[in-house]
Amino acid sequence: MPIWVTGLDRKRTFVNRAYVDFLGCSYAEAVDFDWRTIIHPEDKERILTESLAGEASLQPFVLIGRYRRGDGAWRWLNSNSNPHWDASGKHIGFIGVAHDITEAKTAELAIREREAQFSAFINQSTAGFGQVDLEGRFTLVNDHFCTISGWSREQLMEMSMYDITHPEDRARNIPLFERAVRDGTPYTHEKRYVRPDGSIVWVNNSVAVINREDGTPYGVLSVTLDVTARRESDAALRRASESMRLAIEGAGMATWEIDLATMEGPWSPNRFDMLGYPRPESHRASLEYWLDRIHPDDRARVEEAFQKCFSDGAAFEIEYRILRADTGQERWLRSHGSLIAKDHSEHARFVGVSFDITEKKLAEVHQQLLIDELNHRVKNTLAIVQSLAQQSVRSGSLSQEAAGAFEGRLMALSAAHNLLTHGLWQPTPMKSIIEACLAPLMPTNQISIEGPLVMVSTRTAITLALAVHELATNAVKYGALSVPEGRIEIRWTLSEERLLELRWRERNGPPVANPTRRGFGTRMIERSLAAEFKGKVGLSFAPDGLICTLKAQLPEKIA
Repeated sequence: MPIWVTGLDRKRTFVNRAYVDFLGCSYAEAVDFDWRTIIHPEDKERILTESLAGEASLQPFVLIGRYRRGDGAWRWLNSNSNPHWDASGKHIGFIGVAHDITEAKTAELAIREREAQFSAFINQSTAGFGQVDLEGRFTLVNDHFCTISGWSREQLMEMSMYDITHPEDRARNIPLFERAVRDGTPYTHEKRYVRPDGSIVWVNNSVAVINREDGTPYGVLSVTLDVTARRESDAALRRASESMRLAIEGAGMATWEIDLATMEGPWSPNRFDMLGYPRPESHRASLEYWLDRIHPDDRARVEEAFQKCFSDGAAFEIEYRILRADTGQERWLRSHGSLIAKDHSEHARFVGVSFDITEKKLAEVHQQLLIDELNHRVKNTLAIVQSLAQQSVRSGSLSQEAAGAFEGRLMALSAAHNLLTHGLWQPTPMKSIIEACLAPLMPTNQISIEGPLVMVSTRTAITLALAVHELATNAVKYGALSVPEGRIEIRWTLSEERLLELRWRERNGPPVANPTRRGFGTRMIERSLAAEFKGKVGLSFAPDGLICTLKAQLPEKIA
């Protein structure tokens, strides 16, 4: 190690071999060398100031800094200078010795740099970092941990992790912490912190033990994330899911999914009930599990619809029978579903819902029986009325012409009644009503019918049938259908605003003249038809043929 002796004039009076080797020069040059010229520029001012102060104090002093060695390398030296006294106690200079501490200083600086980097990482991280000792007392926290917990760094340094943990979560937290300290077992858990204002924050803590070089633990580090928003979202999702489940089950719906890769998937609990199966804990079942319950007479039809959905993506909608697994009872189900195409993260899957429609099917059968009975009785009544009219003709109390008109009107009513009965007394297409009324009266090549789909109510259908019958009867007797070359065009349009315009136009018939009186047919068309459609009806007796027009605003929904 370099050693030197300096006089009161600050010149060296002695240097040893190590001193000479450090400078890389001769002994004479080393004695005369100004050591201040090899101090590192960043350390020079500090070292010279400390040197002057040390010399003035006449006490031992230490200088630490970087010096340039003879080969140009910078070395860290720790130099110790002590006052030098002669035999009489007079101060005559200083004796110094220098230790090369470059390796130790480099390691120290590297540690400091790593610590600075780690500190910057911790403080700039979006996660909270909290370190506690083996008793759980805080020893280190970053800014974000303070933000999450709501406590300041000064407050936390006087507290333990249990002080900020929700009382209901401590019993679960303590065993995990003690096992980590005892066995070094890391853990992750979620718990609640209580902030100074009493509010609650949910956190996810990833916890690990910090060990010394010899393997003994000295602390526990936790990486903390604020998961309050996620927990609230999860709770809201659970509430929404439960509400959806109750709504679905209350509506009698059962949901199910099928993964096309495994041909199984999750079912809602009530789907197992619907099929008569016990509920498994997994709430999962296979496609075959469902198909096994389908009535043998319906299974091929259901499988065909299902395969078409899989292959073509067609909507799956079908009614079929099942035999319950527990009782063997036959039940009717309606199922709807669709194929959801796969993305990068999952296979394609089928999602469906099912309804038990057994009671509806039974009601439909009962309804059909009642309608058939009603239809039978109405036809009997019309037959009796027709018979009475014929008897009146035979007795001379009713003319043959009047009886024919009356009977024709009965036939129009009967045709409309048959059409409505066939449609279960639901709204009926206007074209079907017109065609049914004209069928027994016309040669088809003389009449053309054209128009978009327009549904009319059952009540309106009866009035429309009578009006069409009156127009057709008049055409057969006096108008376009009374001659072979006569033609009738029936056209209608329906605008986006649901304005209906219907026109009956006759051509190539006998010349037409205005009637001298309004008969039953004319009054029924102009008044009843207009009133039923809540529109306007016009009759034009043009010489080349009768024109009847109807303009009406149709409602959005036809009852």
